[in-house]
Amino acid sequence: MKKTFLLTLIFLSSTMLLSAQQRLFVSVTGNDSADGSATAPLQTVKAAIDKAGKLPGQDTVYIHIGPGTYFLDEPITLTASDTRPMVFKGDADDMPVLSGGYRISGWKVTPEGWWKTTVPEVIKYGQVFQQLFVNGERATLARTPDKGLISVSKAVEQIPVETEGKGDGYGYYVQRYFTDPENLKVFKKVNDGDYWTTANLRENNIRILLFQSWDNSYKSVDYINPDSGYVYTHGTKLHNMYINGNRNRFRLENYKGALNAPGEWFLEKNGELTYIPREGENPGTTEAFAPGLKNLLILNGAKGKVFRNISFQHTGYILPANGTTPFQAASHLDATVMMNNSEGIVLENCEVKHTGNYAVGYDNSHDCRLEHSFLYDLGGGGVKMDYSQNVKIINNIIRKGGQVFPAGVGVLIRESSKVKALHNEVCDLRYSGFSVGWIWGYAKSLSFENEIAFNHIHHLGWGELDDMGGVYTLGIQPGTTVHDNVIHDVYSHDYGGWGLYTDEGSSYIVMENNLVYACKCGGYHHHYGEDNIIRNNILAWGTWQALQWSRKEDHRSFTFAHNIILNDGFPFLSRQLEWKEAIGDFDSNCFWDITEKNPYFDDMTFEQFRKLRDTRTILADPMFNDPLHGDFTFKSLKTARKIGFKPFDYSRAGVVGDEAWKAKAMMKPEELKDFRRIVREGEKEYVESGRADYRPEIARKPGKDRIYPRFYED
Repeated sequence: MKKTFLLTLIFLSSTMLLSAQQRLFVSVTGNDSADGSATAPLQTVKAAIDKAGKLPGQDTVYIHIGPGTYFLDEPITLTASDTRPMVFKGDADDMPVLSGGYRISGWKVTPEGWWKTTVPEVIKYGQVFQQLFVNGERATLARTPDKGLISVSKAVEQIPVETEGKGDGYGYYVQRYFTDPENLKVFKKVNDGDYWTTANLRENNIRILLFQSWDNSYKSVDYINPDSGYVYTHGTKLHNMYINGNRNRFRLENYKGALNAPGEWFLEKNGELTYIPREGENPGTTEAFAPGLKNLLILNGAKGKVFRNISFQHTGYILPANGTTPFQAASHLDATVMMNNSEGIVLENCEVKHTGNYAVGYDNSHDCRLEHSFLYDLGGGGVKMDYSQNVKIINNIIRKGGQVFPAGVGVLIRESSKVKALHNEVCDLRYSGFSVGWIWGYAKSLSFENEIAFNHIHHLGWGELDDMGGVYTLGIQPGTTVHDNVIHDVYSHDYGGWGLYTDEGSSYIVMENNLVYACKCGGYHHHYGEDNIIRNNILAWGTWQALQWSRKEDHRSFTFAHNIILNDGFPFLSRQLEWKEAIGDFDSNCFWDITEKNPYFDDMTFEQFRKLRDTRTILADPMFNDPLHGDFTFKSLKTARKIGFKPFDYSRAGVVGDEAWKAKAMMKPEELKDFRRIVREGEKEYVESGRADYRPEIARKPGKDRIYPRFYED
């Protein structure tokens, strides 16, 4: 009996000891030579990973990371050799920060009220940075203009004489962008009267950020002639569509002469940093960080790792010496948290903020989950996915993207399948909200059975790029569904600000139960594709038109049924022949214009359109409660029943959780005001240019207060 009792005691003691060994603790005040217990914590996550791999058994190791900021010299990396399941956990109320940056301090105030300091990392290690984060917000690299962009009147590309005839891959092409000389007057005299020369342009690494249709590229500036109004740069040969002055615009960055507005900064090569403080900032209490890393967490072939309540912050992007060529959706960027060939990786209640690239990336990974995480102030977009399967993107806030590369997308899903993106808030981006598929035309695609649902997608474009959508699709995607989303405020520079956009061969996709309103170029655009189903959607307040169809083909392009289309004076249909000639099924839709009793459909009357396309369509008030102010609930279902429309609860779209979590999704009042200003100015220009008057009898007249949706009124 005594022997049995003794053996039991030994077993229990061993079990308790083993259990204790499965928990490791990390603290900013710890020591990597410690044992990792709660009373003797380690100092770095890397040390905890190394120690976890040496623990006996294969049970899950829990790594508790204490509050504070952990400055990383290199990314935390996990590979297939790290076989133990691990849970990395911080305090939800006081998240640990894993930072890829370093603190900037020692500010001195200049006579004009600017701040200056010397950054030792630049002097000692040549660690030049191109982003700066001050008091939890991104500071602005000195630029011209401070707001808006410079329009290009003409663009010319040629091969230098010394490389002519030696092939495209031999040298580089010279590009020259023409503009009004007034836009370059700041370059006429700077630095106490000296003119800029090619030498000091290159010495100061002045760069140009080009906005080219739906893409961006960065280049170093080779020469500026402010009197003639042109800028020279160079690089690989551009596609013809980028040598199009009407759609090219640019800004110039990274020169001291542009330093003139609160929140702007400039770093000289000798390490001297100048910053113009924003209102309320104090040099003694300000927290400033410069990024030193581009990745914070890299998983290569890792399995079974969970990250909970951790904030990943301060990563950067350094422009290559030869600049960058245009990449749609900024798809050339990697991510701050990057998963390659990994499986079963979970990020839950985490943050990824202040980045130079995408926030989270999946490359050839599967069975992963990103949930209840805050992705904010992003150099590119939010989530970037390539060749991955069964990834869940659920209840996340993806806000304020495209800060370095404006073409970044909220969620970019390339050649991936069975992805579920549900209940996310995606807002304040310069390009598309979701981009799914990524095969142009009818070639074989690895995209299928993706679900984009219950997301709130809004305030996209900001009048900077073209050819975007709240949900944008490319290529064949059988089984893919886009449903129960709310999409609004999509505003492009010129063309292409749509809510739902089936582009370039998009096929076999179902889009239903979506509320779409206030999109510049319409609620739905079908470029070309086969057998898509667009049904039971509310599409309201398209500006240029409500619906667009761009290419006819010899098969059924889509079925458009049981939808409600509401407008305010602009056309229901884009003025293109496809509405008459292309193949598509229309059934039981409701159209209503609040200002025009006899609206036209392309160049057809309602009765002509009805006879040609949809004998069961109706022209009737859908009887919403207050659609002019964004309330699309029904005061009566009388009209909806006539077309078989099934009401859906669009209030379910967006993030779910407590009020504090939902509040993080809210854009700032000044941001909303700025967006409205851009829309007002853009629509006024559109009307006054005469482009809005191609159908004068139904176009809005400049004298009416209808150059923007009514719910933009302050």
